[in-house]
Amino acid sequence: MKKFNKNQHTNRWKYCSVLLCLSIIALFQACKEPELNIENSKQYGSVYLQSAANGAILQSYNIKDEWVETTIGAGYGGLDKLAQKISIELAIDASKVAEYNIQNNSNYELPPAGSYALESPTVEINRNFGGSNSAKLRINAINLGGTKSYIIPVSIKNVSPELPITKGLQTTYYIVNGVYESNPFPPIPLTGWKIIDFSDDDYDAIGGRAPFCIDGDKTTCWLSTYRKVNGWRPTHPHHVTVDMANEHTLHGLKLYGRTGTSNAYLFPKTVQIETSIDGQSWKSAGIFIIGASSEETAATMYFEKSTTAKYFKVTVLNSAGNGDTTAIAELEAF
Repeated sequence: MKKFNKNQHTNRWKYCSVLLCLSIIALFQACKEPELNIENSKQYGSVYLQSAANGAILQSYNIKDEWVETTIGAGYGGLDKLAQKISIELAIDASKVAEYNIQNNSNYELPPAGSYALESPTVEINRNFGGSNSAKLRINAINLGGTKSYIIPVSIKNVSPELPITKGLQTTYYIVNGVYESNPFPPIPLTGWKIIDFSDDDYDAIGGRAPFCIDGDKTTCWLSTYRKVNGWRPTHPHHVTVDMANEHTLHGLKLYGRTGTSNAYLFPKTVQIETSIDGQSWKSAGIFIIGASSEETAATMYFEKSTTAKYFKVTVLNSAGNGDTTAIAELEAF
């Protein structure tokens, strides 16, 4: 009978344990990422704006008197981790507006002063981190003065300590505009208003003459000439020009059509609005395509940009029924 050698067994177990440990260490070493020994690896580090990666950012704001914030942060990328904190100064870069317009065949402008601001423009990235805290782009849409779209370029202005900026990711372009949920502007009183020019008018049971579109009574109206003389009557366009007696800031007009289902065909469909300070020189406030039904015979036309005016002219280019005539029960300016 063979004797059991306890010492021999113990030594063999120790030997096997050592081999197992060495195998595990070798396995971990094989899986470990190789170290890259790149000369002057710091040169590959750079900062950038994450928000600049996907082109211009479109943002619409409800037109009311409140400030709305958009956060903007910077990032860092490179072969080396940051050894120290870096500061990145952001700024609204007006010089980028023309550059963007040339590249995109557009004609954007900066928003009006007082409608936007960049707060806390200096952000920081702490060592061993890739992203910064946030600056804030603030917009007050009521100060945009209308529904026109504007551009705000936010760029990296300075990096301390100095680091390169990733090409193409230095500037984020925000294209902003206001939209109306409801009309925040009261109508301008009709006191002193008068019609100083009109293309044509007519008379019927509800008035029909041009001044009836500014008499404050929606049951009367201005009616273009509908009676034919020798088989002819005036066709579109039809216009009426209003003197508001004083200069006002205009944000738009509200137009009321003639009421009644049988009169829906008279409602203006395409309307051009012009404004003037002196009644001689005119500028366009826009061409509007509007719609109405027998239930809702009013349309609100908001200007892209508010304007100062003493006079306004409304020209009806065509009407809902595609006929020759049109009617406006009332015009409100606001």
